[in-house]
Amino acid sequence: MEEKTKYRIGTLATLLLIAVAGIFDLLTLIPFVGDFISWIFWFCASVYFWKIGMGLVNGRRLATLAISIVIELIPAIQWLPGILAGIIAIIIMTRVEDRTGISLNPLQKTGITPPRLQRNPVNAKAGIRPPNSQ
Repeated sequence: MEEKTKYRIGTLATLLLIAVAGIFDLLTLIPFVGDFISWIFWFCASVYFWKIGMGLVNGRRLATLAISIVIELIPAIQWLPGILAGIIAIIIMTRVEDRTGISLNPLQKTGITPPRLQRNPVNAKAGIRPPNSQ
């Protein structure tokens, strides 16, 4: 019996993200709206990804955001669906990560966070309170 994989981005959320990305891509065809509409979409998508526990900024999202914004700034290439392609790339990468357990994020740090540095008084040992001076 095979275990069902739990995805970070569910099926309904995937469909909604793709639909909203398609709508925003259609809005980018309007001459002056297209210059800043992709920023609004990627801000909202980043907040959503942060809320579901994927982090606010990571390499995967930065790469797709950069590609999408460059596509929107070049007039002849602007008609391509850059936002839709970026969101589909993010969904595919997170699905692969969820299914295989291998992180595709090159900026992700692994391991345990080192303990914080504590300054001890000169005349005391760590964890022992110095005597009260009279």
